[in-house]
Amino acid sequence: MTHPSPPSLPPAKFGIVDLFAGPGGLDIAATIMKDEGVESIGVEWDEATRATRAAAGLLTTEVKDVAALGPCDPSVVEATVLTGGPPCQSFSVAGSRKGHQALDDVLRLATRLADHEDEASFDAAWKEVKSETDAMSDDRTGFVLQPLRWIMEAKLKRGRPYEVVVLEQVQTVMPVWQHFVKILRRTGYAAEAHMLHTEDFGVPQTRRRAVLVAQFDPENVERKVLFPQATHQRYRKGAERLPPVHDHRDGSLFRTSHSGGDVEPWVSMGDALSATRAREFVMVSNYGSGGDPKNRGRRESEEPAPTITGKVRRNRLYPLKRDRAGELVIKKEDELPRLSFEEAGLLQSFPAEYPWRSTDVAQQIGNAIPPRLSLHILSMALLRKPPQEKWFELLKEWRPETPAVPVAALRSAPPQTSPPPVSSSAARRPLTGAPAKSSAK
Repeated sequence: MTHPSPPSLPPAKFGIVDLFAGPGGLDIAATIMKDEGVESIGVEWDEATRATRAAAGLLTTEVKDVAALGPCDPSVVEATVLTGGPPCQSFSVAGSRKGHQALDDVLRLATRLADHEDEASFDAAWKEVKSETDAMSDDRTGFVLQPLRWIMEAKLKRGRPYEVVVLEQVQTVMPVWQHFVKILRRTGYAAEAHMLHTEDFGVPQTRRRAVLVAQFDPENVERKVLFPQATHQRYRKGAERLPPVHDHRDGSLFRTSHSGGDVEPWVSMGDALSATRAREFVMVSNYGSGGDPKNRGRRESEEPAPTITGKVRRNRLYPLKRDRAGELVIKKEDELPRLSFEEAGLLQSFPAEYPWRSTDVAQQIGNAIPPRLSLHILSMALLRKPPQEKWFELLKEWRPETPAVPVAALRSAPPQTSPPPVSSSAARRPLTGAPAKSSAK
């Protein structure tokens, strides 16, 4: 009996292996860039997220565990680009003694993986590091070191370093990326790490991401690495929205300006949800403001959404009303239907027809990197120039090749009022496993 071959990355100018790939926020951008010679394959642990990827037609390795694979595996050996967003670490809890200790551990262990000249020396160091991380109470400390292992093994074992490396995570991971920059420069890469604001790039949501970009250039490791430049207005509470640079008569929602330093106004929730929300509205966040859990943040539909997390379905929506003093009027009985999964995806800049699967869709959406931001990052990292205008229209109009379950069916589901239960498979996750990206926004 003949068994089908496991999925593998085809040879390509820019063949991407995406670690901790999630539902496809980066891979869908790679699909849009296919004409530039971009292909991608993702490594993802979570079965529900893998189902979403399959429905979207995204290539995913048969082996689910990032730690069980490496650059020499046949399914990913053709990769020239490494990307990834390891799960948020325990050190993402700012100011805690435990968080500081976890950060110190990561930086110390990362240093032990640097400056090895041969495979045997690196293997010995990795064995010691892995033994230590496996013994830790929080196995996520080991996850953030996995991209570094892949980078070193590509150079020392495969004999072909990755030409480009892109890593991204929440803002609290920046100290790790800055430490990785120093290590990668000693490994032959020009590397930099910067904080990017998603609304700066036309995502209808405020979200900060720590991004590392490295390009193999052993003769010029100190050179500048180009990062995407803002195309849209930065959101600040109370700021006035800029007038549009373009008139959008072609019907485009996310039009981008690259000329004269002009930027477009931020893209609002109302812009992104115009097909489903005709009336102006107010979103009351699930999270408190200023340390007060009762002081819920509020955004009007003409503003970008707050950060979309796995608890996005807990945000409440109300018609936009004001009293004579100009204060917002919010009445419980006026509550509007909560965001559907389709709408939450749109606020992350996913296509309206993205085929979300399973019962933990909100978590998948909240954990993902916005595809629109991915287009900006990949274009600058791979091509060293801004993304093409047509890519944003292709992203907006994207549809899966096979018919998906109508999102309307998902929209009718009752609001999630508690985090989704942990599946039995997740409960049995090994210490070396690679789960779907965790959310710590």
